[in-house]
Amino acid sequence: MKQITDLYNKHLGQVIWICGSDPTIDGYPDNFLDNKIGITLHLAYFKFFRATYRHFNEYDRLNYCIQQDSSILKKKNIVAQPFYRRTEEESNNLTNQLKKAYFFNLVPYPPNGNPLDIFEEIGVKAMKEQVIKAREGTLSVIGDYGTCAHASLYTAILMGGNPIYIIGTGFKSAGNQEHYSKVDLIDKQMRPSIELFSNPNRTKRMFAGTNAIIEGCKEIGIKIIRFENYEQYLVHINSGI
Repeated sequence: MKQITDLYNKHLGQVIWICGSDPTIDGYPDNFLDNKIGITLHLAYFKFFRATYRHFNEYDRLNYCIQQDSSILKKKNIVAQPFYRRTEEESNNLTNQLKKAYFFNLVPYPPNGNPLDIFEEIGVKAMKEQVIKAREGTLSVIGDYGTCAHASLYTAILMGGNPIYIIGTGFKSAGNQEHYSKVDLIDKQMRPSIELFSNPNRTKRMFAGTNAIIEGCKEIGIKIIRFENYEQYLVHINSGI
């Protein structure tokens, strides 16, 4: 079993893309990640099949992806161990099928498991400390604030990514749509009662965690840019920055 720390400095000084599955992903071409170093988050896999890595910390997401496309078993995957709200045995039964997996332990709401800590210095400090550990290559236990984007950001930092670009993680709905069109209904059927992205308490918590990571990265010279949509990305590219 390989650990996430085995990826330390794998892509030192290179651009790494983190790709979520919010509705804005519909605007990106399917080949967008071709010839890029990319990490897809859960169901974003079905938009960008050829991404370099796939991130999973939810049992139902990985199980569904395997059922729909067994080729994922031979691709590079970054996986939480055990999965959120799953036993180690349940997690192992699923992840043992993966041929090229890198594992990490996920612990929600650092440092003490309180989801409100991110709005206080104690939570922000904990997220920033994880940035330092990731850059040192010693981060194997990752704390997040309710979104897989946080764990993937730490992974990209550990890999040596700089800059790190993020798309599809707006943490908000577009009308009744929570995810890009290809998987939105799949998500609703998979999780009919889950708290929506549009819930302001959830959104604020996820943004606060992301901002703490970005601030921590800025302090050590790592640049992170979030693109709200494909058009904003094109403006950035055309600006030559």
